[in-house]
Amino acid sequence: MPRTSRRADVRATAARIFREYGYSSATMDLIADTVGLNKGTLYHYYPSKSAILYELLSDQVDETIALVEKVPADARPHERLRELVRLQVEHVAGISDELAVFFHEIPWIEKNLDADQVKDLRQRIETYRGITEGLLTEGSEAGELRELDAAMIQYSIIGVLAYVPEWFRPRTARATARVVDELSEFVMGGVLRPGLATQETLAGDERAAGD
Repeated sequence: MPRTSRRADVRATAARIFREYGYSSATMDLIADTVGLNKGTLYHYYPSKSAILYELLSDQVDETIALVEKVPADARPHERLRELVRLQVEHVAGISDELAVFFHEIPWIEKNLDADQVKDLRQRIETYRGITEGLLTEGSEAGELRELDAAMIQYSIIGVLAYVPEWFRPRTARATARVVDELSEFVMGGVLRPGLATQETLAGDERAAGD
């Protein structure tokens, strides 16, 4: 029987090492030793340390954009924003070395990746940013969200998401659901127009009473 590829093991091990030591301090020797391969075999799977980092970051960007595409296009702006926030919180609440590496290392890609890789990542990140800021602006102009600086709020939401992998450990499905609910409402509470926020709170209380 053909031998099973160890590529997935290499990737998972590299992500764990990048998270623990930081990308700059991690080495291909350490990755090879930890995964139990000689260095030559490791280079068969990935030609360089930067190739591993680029793949990890690239996949996380693609997964985030895929979440955006799940948001119903025909819903009201604040409903779309709430769904997008919930999907993202749920995503980052899953324990993942790769997510932690993404948030730690994305600010340093100009230093650690080549120019073409940086350009590719920045273009896709800009696509995500444009969609999110556009939704915030649309909601504000529709009177569903308060008057706000869309760029500042977008970065603030990212800040909330970035720290979830640092402190949250999903021990049970109920714990994860609670984090998703509470962080989503925390974010939405900061951007909803006050009157709309009150209406939604009352509607939620009525739904809970009917359960």
